[in-house]
Amino acid sequence: MLLVLGLLFLGGAALAVLQAVAQPRAARQASLRRVKSYALYREQRSAKPEEERVSLVQAVVPALSRVALRFTPRVQRDELQGRLLAAGLAARLTVQQFLALKTIAALVGIALALSLAGPTVGGVLLAFVLAAAGIVMPDFILKRRAAARATRLTIDLPEALDQIVVSLEAGVSFDAAVSYYVQRSRTALARELQLMLSELRMGEARTQALRRLAERVPSNEMRVFVQTLLQSESVGMSRAAVLAAQAADLRHRRQMAAEELAQKAPIKMLFPMLIFILPVMFVFILGPALQQLSNLFGK
Repeated sequence: MLLVLGLLFLGGAALAVLQAVAQPRAARQASLRRVKSYALYREQRSAKPEEERVSLVQAVVPALSRVALRFTPRVQRDELQGRLLAAGLAARLTVQQFLALKTIAALVGIALALSLAGPTVGGVLLAFVLAAAGIVMPDFILKRRAAARATRLTIDLPEALDQIVVSLEAGVSFDAAVSYYVQRSRTALARELQLMLSELRMGEARTQALRRLAERVPSNEMRVFVQTLLQSESVGMSRAAVLAAQAADLRHRRQMAAEELAQKAPIKMLFPMLIFILPVMFVFILGPALQQLSNLFGK
């Protein structure tokens, strides 16, 4: 009996110790989630104390999302959350809602195929194709949107690096230099940097905050920027010189990309000219001569 009581007390003590150890980490994670919500929602609308009515979307989406969550692994859900953040849709669309949207698209495709072709072999094949398209297309659109947003954000990166370098050369720390740029800029890149600073102020490790920044802005320029900061911090190099060189390199790469597009333009213009412009020119130039020759030989 005493042995059982001793084991019970020992188990309770172990649980208390584990809870005491895990509580600061859980509190820090909750604080980071609140910071992200504050950064994404600067102006929240006050809820009206009126009668609440459950809409069709609120009734259907949770059921469909539960069905989709059963077939979606946890790793894919975490990856999907990162893609929603990269596309700038995390404030308006959750993972469950996105999975429900894919399920609805697949069901609509199946219903459309069966209504067009009926319950035949061709209808079943068409339903399979449209259902696959309804599942794949949202992911493709989300990926394209994330890439386009990353391109828009990295356009302002050289200017941001120049301002940060000026502040660093004036003797300001890196966090203060980034904060100075965030306060005086209204770009989307400034909002991402503000979110990074909020995570740092809440006690998150600098390495993790920078890596999350690279995940939210999935571009090669941002990855190079984050990698440069991590290497300079680990080696002890001067950040001002490294960031100034990176800003110059980004402008050089942008100039080379513009020159490459300019060199590709004549080749891209060749096919429309051969198909649409040159035939019309031949008609206007050779048309009167051919008409005169036909009249001459006709007489």
